[in-house]
Amino acid sequence: MTKKLKNRKFLRKIAHSLRNFKLSCANRLHDKMGFFKIKEMKNRKNSGLSELAKQLNLSETTVSRALSGNGRVSVATREKVRLLAEDLGYVSPSQKMQSRYRDVSQKSGNVALVLSRDLLYESEFFHQALLGAAATLSEHNYETLLILCNSNEYGPLRRAVEKGKIDGAIFTRSIAQERSIAPLKKHGLPVVVLGSGNKDAVMVDGNIALACRELVAAVAASGAKKIAYIGGNLDYVVNANRRKGVARGIFDMDENADDSMLVGNVENREDCFSAVERSLSHHADAIICGDDVLTTWAFEALVESGLSVPDDMLLASCFDSNSMVHHSPPITAVRIDARSQGIAAAQAMVDLLKGREVKHMIRTEHEIIIRQSTRRKH
Repeated sequence: MTKKLKNRKFLRKIAHSLRNFKLSCANRLHDKMGFFKIKEMKNRKNSGLSELAKQLNLSETTVSRALSGNGRVSVATREKVRLLAEDLGYVSPSQKMQSRYRDVSQKSGNVALVLSRDLLYESEFFHQALLGAAATLSEHNYETLLILCNSNEYGPLRRAVEKGKIDGAIFTRSIAQERSIAPLKKHGLPVVVLGSGNKDAVMVDGNIALACRELVAAVAASGAKKIAYIGGNLDYVVNANRRKGVARGIFDMDENADDSMLVGNVENREDCFSAVERSLSHHADAIICGDDVLTTWAFEALVESGLSVPDDMLLASCFDSNSMVHHSPPITAVRIDARSQGIAAAQAMVDLLKGREVKHMIRTEHEIIIRQSTRRKH
């Protein structure tokens, strides 16, 4: 009996030892698996970053900075990295952290700023408006997604909408019979337009026609008797309003005046030179241009014709910019604060996204700045 008890105790010890050994092996295996899993996750993350860097021929540091938004990385490079990361489905740790703290009510947290591709490098107005809008959106924790769309082009916007990338859109131009706004409204996205003439969107604009009418009066007060006008693409509502205002101002001077001195749809330097030649053939003593770019071209055409501003020809612009301020001579112009318009548009968008009431038309102020280009020496 005693021998049997001893055997039982011995067997229990062996069973206990085996059980402990199994637990020890299991724990070691679990630790090993955890180590390999962590290592695999790290390798996967690094491989995603490495793959982006390799395909774009950039350093991993540059790619990381582009995705995080920190550091000096050009807009073009940042956009290339973002697009490829989306295609590969790569999300950086900083992006995950941002999405974790994003207010759910903001959805994507992005607002599209829509700019015409053909105007990207032209007037200073668009650059200043973009800066004002982006800064204001950032203050309210919204990111800016710049989308380049020419007149009535919807493709780039459609992709952003279908992927759920934007919560609303701010158009930096108003185009007659704009077709790209209606699809946005169908998706329930709010739209704000810098300009007028669009019933389907909140509009932010100065009284452009009145401002240009006042500009004509100011040029006439400087001694002009016959004023010519050179304007841009009339599909853009702002250009149509500028032409309308100048025409009214000219008719204020002379009720019998016709529109033969008004030239529109001038979009390049060559056309502008031709328009200046036409103005000279009609014996104009003053030229008003639709924007700062046209004014610069018109001045060059006058110089080539051997004419001096303001002694031989008065010159003014319907839009003021730094190039008009620092021109020689400085150019008389309509000042409209583009950055303030961008700020107003962004604030309207924020209010719409938060369900607040917003006016359908938000008016901004203008000012006529008289400079040397319309001051003749007596």
